[in-house]
Amino acid sequence: MDDEDITEIVKRAPILDALRDEPCGANELEERLSFSRSTIHRATNSLADQGLIEKRDGKFELTSFGRIVGGRLADCRRDLDTADRLAPFLEAVEPGAEIPLGRFADATVTRPRAGQAHFAVKRLSDLMAESGSLRAFSAVVSPIYVDICCREARDGADVRAIFDRQVVDILFDEYASEAREAIDAGDLEVLIHDDCPFELFLFDDRMGMTAHDEDGNGTLFVETDDPDAYEWAESLFREYESEAEFATVF
Repeated sequence: MDDEDITEIVKRAPILDALRDEPCGANELEERLSFSRSTIHRATNSLADQGLIEKRDGKFELTSFGRIVGGRLADCRRDLDTADRLAPFLEAVEPGAEIPLGRFADATVTRPRAGQAHFAVKRLSDLMAESGSLRAFSAVVSPIYVDICCREARDGADVRAIFDRQVVDILFDEYASEAREAIDAGDLEVLIHDDCPFELFLFDDRMGMTAHDEDGNGTLFVETDDPDAYEWAESLFREYESEAEFATVF
C-alpha cells in the first residue's frame, strides 16, 4: 500500500464509517451520506479493489481488513479532533509529556475568558467540595494552589500534593501556620519535585489538568471521569510521587 492508496482510503473514510455498524446497499449509502450515485459507485469500486469492502446479497460490507483499517481511521480522526480541542494545553506542557489523546475524547474543556488569569481556581474549588481527597502536582509557583490544598486539608480532605521547590518555599514562608496545622492533623502531605510537566488534579472519581504558557497565563482546564483517563492520571501521579522527596522543613 503506497501513499496514493492511503490518500484514497482516507478520502473514502465516510463509506467505511457507514459500514462499521451494518452492511448497506448503494441507495442506503447515497441517502445516509448525501453522496451522488456516481460518487458512491467510484468509492465502493475503489475500496473493493483494495480489499476493504465486498458485496454480498446486494449490500456492501467491510472485510476483516476493512474493519481494522476503518477502526484505525476512526481512532486517528478522534485523536486529531481531541488534539485540536486541547491544543493550547498541549502547546504549554513540558516537552516530552505524553498525553494519551484517545482517553480524553469526551473530556470537558473549559477555556479562559479575557482577564481570567486564574479561571481554573473556581472549578477546582467546586470539585474539591464534592471530593474527600485530592492528589495533585503543580509545575508553577502558585500560592493559589497552596491555599486550596491547605484549606481543604484543614476541612478534613485527604490531600497529597507534589509541588515545585519554589512553591514549597512559598508554602513555608506564607502559609507556615496553616500548613503545620494541616500536616499535624495528618491530612496534608507535601512533596517536592523539580520537574512536574503540568498541573494534575486527582479527586475521588474525577481528574483534571491544566498548564500555564510562557507568560504565566492558564490554558484550558481539562476534566473527565473516564476510567481510562483516571487510571493514566493515577499512574502518572505515582511515577512523580516515587521520584519526589518529602518536604521536611516543618
